[in-house]
Amino acid sequence: MLSLFPMIRVSKWMQDRWPNLTQRQREEALNSGMVCLKTGHKVKKGDKIVSDEALNCERLEAHLELLNKGCDVSGVQLIADEAGFVVVDKPAGVPTHPISLFDSETLTDWAKFHYPNVKIEFQDFQPTLTPHRLDTGTSGLVILATKKEEFLNWRERFKSKAVNKTYLAWCWGSPSEKEYLCEFSVAHAVGDIRKMVALKGATKYRPPVLEASSQIRVQERLEDQGIFLARVECSTGVTHQVRVHLATLGFPLVGDELYDPDYEKRPIKRSFHALRAISLCWNERTFSVDDKNFRKEFKK
Repeated sequence: MLSLFPMIRVSKWMQDRWPNLTQRQREEALNSGMVCLKTGHKVKKGDKIVSDEALNCERLEAHLELLNKGCDVSGVQLIADEAGFVVVDKPAGVPTHPISLFDSETLTDWAKFHYPNVKIEFQDFQPTLTPHRLDTGTSGLVILATKKEEFLNWRERFKSKAVNKTYLAWCWGSPSEKEYLCEFSVAHAVGDIRKMVALKGATKYRPPVLEASSQIRVQERLEDQGIFLARVECSTGVTHQVRVHLATLGFPLVGDELYDPDYEKRPIKRSFHALRAISLCWNERTFSVDDKNFRKEFKK
């Protein structure tokens, strides 16, 4: 018997109900069973249901409510509280923004917990609040927008290379020079979606090709351990730029499993790569963070 009610695809039903969720997030909700038939059976995005038939979405609604509250992520320290944005010191291991529907301890979650107006300014359930990014394993300064206007302002400043970024990095090797200028462009690696490559010689890569420049200065040497401390200044902000440039020069970061070909043989292991963002400068504004513990980490 034909249904008296029009049929609708599950994907369309979910899009109409949660327009602020991305397609990926809606698929994650379906695949995890957070949205299912009233019988408890899983449903696929291409399945059709009667348009007035409500799916069981109690688990997803509860999860979204928790995401909306945010989370006081451990270890995040407030450095500056400005009109429309804040500057924080991000610990290594904390992501700057959520990727999955199930990510709940990121800087975005921290901001939503401490600044409730973020949920009004940014309509997405998991908005990107950082106009620039640090790798999850990198610690240090991050700008978090609490107002949409300031997010756009800062994103344009970073895009136009008006913001200078300074890092400290513990690296393997014994550099022969005190200073290096690395200006190899950077692109995505072939065969490993996690990696970037510096375009040097006949390097294989996937476009786009991104301009990158890193000024590297040797700060301190620990010859007995085969490592040294470098200060790296950048106006460009390509993904993994500092890590890739240092590794290309033959000085991979201590603890960088992704870019150090000799990682398994190294006598020093670390939970994350040894990279810390210590300064952000724009116009006449400078934000900085304490670096004493990072500087003395490997000193005996």
